[in-house]
Amino acid sequence: MQGELELASRPGRDREELSAALGRASEEAARLTRLANDLLLLARSDEEQLEAHAEPMALRPLLLESARAFAGKAEEVGVTFRVEASDELVALVDSDRMRQALDNLLHNASRFAPVGSEIVMAASARGHDLVIEVSDSGPGFPPDFLPHAFERFSRPDSGRARAGGGTGLGLSIVQAIVTAHGGKALAGNRAEGGATVTLELPGAVVAP
Repeated sequence: MQGELELASRPGRDREELSAALGRASEEAARLTRLANDLLLLARSDEEQLEAHAEPMALRPLLLESARAFAGKAEEVGVTFRVEASDELVALVDSDRMRQALDNLLHNASRFAPVGSEIVMAASARGHDLVIEVSDSGPGFPPDFLPHAFERFSRPDSGRARAGGGTGLGLSIVQAIVTAHGGKALAGNRAEGGATVTLELPGAVVAP
């Protein structure tokens, strides 16, 4: 970012070059801001200060909101989203934190899902426990990555992804958010192919 700004300040740059340099610097500033916020969230989790302000929430609208937010990205990479959740399913969750977890999972899935395939977000009740699953039909998690899936800065082979890898913090943040809800996150591969991440929140479902 500093290099881009130094180039932009040199004499003789035309408006188009200045605009391009400032645009790249702005993108880098946004990336660094996201990274700083992610690290702050994980630091709070380490100190057991990450709180989930859980309130009764209909799950289907929450999942649909995440899918709508990624509609542009989905069109760009050639995938679609499908939401599977009953209209009657209500659970105690922090909607903002859960959206953050779902957004991270959709971002990961959209990097690996093949063009023309479908990413599925499903929420269901197992007794009074809430189970949320995000699945794709991509190459799945490498077996040697699964034991380390939720470790910070751990990333699967980037050659399997459509685009370059991120910071390796996405699944760590998902785990921190689910832990703040008193639950756990699991990563695995589907028998029919593709990866799935499961969020289990014990006792979260509100009886109708």
